[in-house]
Amino acid sequence: MRTLEGQVVAVLGGSSGMGRETARHLATLGATVVIGARRVDLCEELVDSIRRDEGDAAAIGVDATDPDSVRRFFEVLQTNYGRLDAAFNNVGRTLGHSPTMDTPLERFEQTLDFNLKSTFLCMQQELRLMSAAGRGSIVNNSSIGGTRGFAGLQDYCAAKWGVIGLTKSAALESAAQGIRINVIAPGLVATERFELIRSQQSALLDARIKEIPMARPAHMHEVAETVAWLLGPNCGFLTGAVIPLDGGECAA
Repeated sequence: MRTLEGQVVAVLGGSSGMGRETARHLATLGATVVIGARRVDLCEELVDSIRRDEGDAAAIGVDATDPDSVRRFFEVLQTNYGRLDAAFNNVGRTLGHSPTMDTPLERFEQTLDFNLKSTFLCMQQELRLMSAAGRGSIVNNSSIGGTRGFAGLQDYCAAKWGVIGLTKSAALESAAQGIRINVIAPGLVATERFELIRSQQSALLDARIKEIPMARPAHMHEVAETVAWLLGPNCGFLTGAVIPLDGGECAA
């Protein structure tokens, strides 16, 4: 069923991993997917692939940590399509691993920029477009690191906890305007980076998988399908929610 037929959906951080898989899946559901990332060449490759499968997509380069770049992204989107119906903010990454007392301030600040500031900047522009239309849906990507702590990743966890707080606050502000905002909190996901780490540090990943009650990582298509449900019409009364995609870790 093409539940997103005719919808204009932005996917920020769509050049690889969960963003790439989600953009592809949204296109199969009928959405016009506007894909943004710094690696615009990879976004354009994805657009070509989606079009070969008779989907509709476009690529716009964006640095989600740069307010001017984010503003230009949404200006181009609005000029080309006239509206924004939904968005998936899949922005963020880890920059290192160290005890709190040894973590450089520069890395801490950069981690907040990549994960929290970027989500904030994207949401500001998305909400401006959606408020004018009186409807819309946003999904932010946090992490299991936004619901628990991980030793050595205090900067990343702080940022991802912040994404959840940002989501809940904005959801309260926007509910009466017909805009829903939810957040996913994935645990271990079998992305390209997962495969790279497995080839280099298989023992580390094996130990991590033992912490997961379902004894495996999430598949990227499982993330994509969850995001599509949250953005779509069959999820019309859910807002401000944190959806754990962690194989049961948060229940332990």
